[in-house]
Amino acid sequence: MRTSAIITTGNVGLVGGGGRTMAGAAAWLALGLAAAMAQPAPSTNPPAASAPASVAPGPTAPATAAAPSAEAPAPAATAPAAAPATPAAAPPPATAAPVTPAPAAPAASVLPTDEAIAAAGFADEVMLEAKPALVRSGKTVWDDLFGAFRRTIAELKAVAAREGAEITGPPMVRFLSSSDDAVDFEAILPVKDTAKPAAAYAPAAPGTTPAGKTLRFVHHGGYDTMEQTYDEIANHLDERNILAEDAFVEEYVRDPDTTPETAMAIFIYVFPKATPTR
Repeated sequence: MRTSAIITTGNVGLVGGGGRTMAGAAAWLALGLAAAMAQPAPSTNPPAASAPASVAPGPTAPATAAAPSAEAPAPAATAPAAAPATPAAAPPPATAAPVTPAPAAPAASVLPTDEAIAAAGFADEVMLEAKPALVRSGKTVWDDLFGAFRRTIAELKAVAAREGAEITGPPMVRFLSSSDDAVDFEAILPVKDTAKPAAAYAPAAPGTTPAGKTLRFVHHGGYDTMEQTYDEIANHLDERNILAEDAFVEEYVRDPDTTPETAMAIFIYVFPKATPTR
């Protein structure tokens, strides 16, 4: 490696490198001595301010040796290797906005409309067709008649929901027998089908809705006025000499779970006995 050195006297500078520095210094010393011999004797005047500078080359040589280290450029500091850039974290995948399912279309009501109920007459002849149903037997006292019906119908609805049986019509109650204290009945819930094994529908059982030729009567209001309606039905049958089966059916054409008892509407089906042929 070459190292630069600068030797300065007055306004004169020699620039060299390595061994050439010492040679330059010796030449400069020889020139200085020759100049001194050529000058006249010194006067008594104070020496010029520049005189000391003329003998400065003597001790300059060793100084020049140190100059390279003073003037040598420091080795460039090696910049530390840049730390590898940490890759930017990949943005999380965009989460799709949850899709709100469209509301299901309301199921068609299995109950008659208010217009159909209002149009129903007293003792209309109606032919009922047998349809698949869930059936549950029960027994209750007269004072708890309507409450027992509602509880049993609720059980049937729970079974239908559990087994995926689609309800297709209003719930019914068939009266089987009665005494002064109690009533035996069957709660009936029409469904689309009862294709599963019978045990799947426990505590209900698969069955069918009542079927056949009937006379349909309508009762409006709560059970506390039901006796009056049955008296009117009995009078209607007696006046026409119509004999009826002991079993009769009530169909709750307004939902007993959501309708106040006083706003209830119930179709009552009476099954006339066949007239004996002569």
